[in-house]
Amino acid sequence: MINKTAESKSFRISLLGILTSIILIQTFVPFLGNIPIPPLNPTIIHITVIIAALTMSTKDGMIIGAVWGMATMVRAYTMPASPLSLLLWTHPLIALFPRVLIGLFTGMTFRLLQKLMPQKEKLALASASVVGSFTNTIFVLLFIYLLFGDTYAQAVGVDVSNLVGALAVVVGTNGVAEAVAAAIIAPLVTIPLRRITYKSK
Repeated sequence: MINKTAESKSFRISLLGILTSIILIQTFVPFLGNIPIPPLNPTIIHITVIIAALTMSTKDGMIIGAVWGMATMVRAYTMPASPLSLLLWTHPLIALFPRVLIGLFTGMTFRLLQKLMPQKEKLALASASVVGSFTNTIFVLLFIYLLFGDTYAQAVGVDVSNLVGALAVVVGTNGVAEAVAAAIIAPLVTIPLRRITYKSK
């Protein structure tokens, strides 16, 4: 029993290490984690956080989300794409908090759907992935609007009075694309990983 517990802890630490490495590579290697469309740079890194929450636990998803958030801030400080990027992505409510919420909401949604429809794991995984993806998009844009609305509107050439509509367009384009990608990719990776994970417990 002790050996089994030790093996489970070792597997968890190993998987956290692997996912952390993937996050860091996606964050710091150009084009691997972001689509370079300034000033927001739509991301696919959120899928790694979602996979962590679905494969391991809500807590682990939040940990990987925090790693991504901190890596985002470090990159913004050391390699800012623009002055606006430096302003936005060094603020913890924009760069860090939404990333942690991805793990929280993805994990909570999946556990709830597991109870509501235990025979439909793939649907639960896909649905939770969509929730996690939109969590990132909506909270990042919300805090950009609340904290730097005027500056952001000026940077993208939009009147402040029309900023909500402009951000809604981002949700409807980049946000939807990111959610669809998450709904497809995350379950494909998560299902075999979950089998390995539960064998190790």
